[in-house]
Amino acid sequence: MKRGGQKKLPPWRRPLWIAWLAAALLVSLWLALNMPQQYASRSPEALLWMRVRAFAGLFGMVGLGAFLGNLAEARRWHMALARCMGGLARAARLPETVGLAMPAALLSNAAANGMLVSSHKAGDIDRSALIAGGMANSYLAYASHSIRVMYPVIGAVGLPGALYFGGQLTGGFLVILAVLFWNRRTVDKRERRGEGRLATDPLSGSSAGAAAHVPLAWGDAARRALSRAAALLFRMACITVPLALGAEWLLKTGAFDFWEELVPERVSHIFPAELMSIVAAQMGGLVQSASLAAHLRGEGLIDDTRILLAMLTASAVGNPFRMLRRNLPSALGLFPPSAALTIVLGMQAARFVTTLALIALVILFMPMAGLSS
Repeated sequence: MKRGGQKKLPPWRRPLWIAWLAAALLVSLWLALNMPQQYASRSPEALLWMRVRAFAGLFGMVGLGAFLGNLAEARRWHMALARCMGGLARAARLPETVGLAMPAALLSNAAANGMLVSSHKAGDIDRSALIAGGMANSYLAYASHSIRVMYPVIGAVGLPGALYFGGQLTGGFLVILAVLFWNRRTVDKRERRGEGRLATDPLSGSSAGAAAHVPLAWGDAARRALSRAAALLFRMACITVPLALGAEWLLKTGAFDFWEELVPERVSHIFPAELMSIVAAQMGGLVQSASLAAHLRGEGLIDDTRILLAMLTASAVGNPFRMLRRNLPSALGLFPPSAALTIVLGMQAARFVTTLALIALVILFMPMAGLSS
């Protein structure tokens, strides 16, 4: 990132982050030494060493995942998704401009949508193509972000992370297929009425759009990936370690016992206090909540099924707030108001329904996993 023409300094070169790291390590040390213990026969030093090894393993897996994710982004491996979407755009009879915008959405959703809006104002694409292209760009931008975050999350929690991203990306892809099918039907009906259609050229220029995004050389890509992975691990040391130990300390001291008294027993069984702590942590980011979940699982406080349930629940709760804070203002600044509302509300409604369906599947799976009692 750049601010005022200068590169943003990494956290280890910023005094405030250094001070935060020192404070976080002191708080973490106090929590670890004063944690209610399950193993009374072991010395505090032995228990502290157990935690250090557990966090070292977690940092190693997350760091490796972050490196691979950033390397994939720098080398533009995700552009294969844009080529796939370009083929679908041709099948949906979308104008050439829409297909050219799709690769750009993997790097900048605003830039891709700007291409669509400019073409719409010039009369090159109609409203249905504008909406279908905006929704496709929204999915591609979400997929691009998810691919980078996916690796450290899966590195932290394993199978629950893979199922979370697999379910979300597959559900979103099915929604985009439905949107593209709707556009094709709209174009066909218009042609049968003899109205014609706009910008019907095939996507012959889509490779030119992709060519503008040349991957970094292997050496530069590796250096960028290492720098970003190191920055993530530094922030984890500042935030995740005290957060994980703090949540564990609160759970073991009974601070969340009120939850079981507040809600019916059946609800608290499916959504225990440990799960709700992961949901709250996910408001600060998926990597943070996955790291917390991995720590709680290592302490025997939660299982894989409820980790997946927590991640999906946090997604369902947090998406509307992200829409109001980020997606809707950005769309209203680019698209005509009616098109902006259709794109943003349509995509958010589809994601919400998809997430609720995945939550229902997880809850239905619990008895088969032996977690109903």
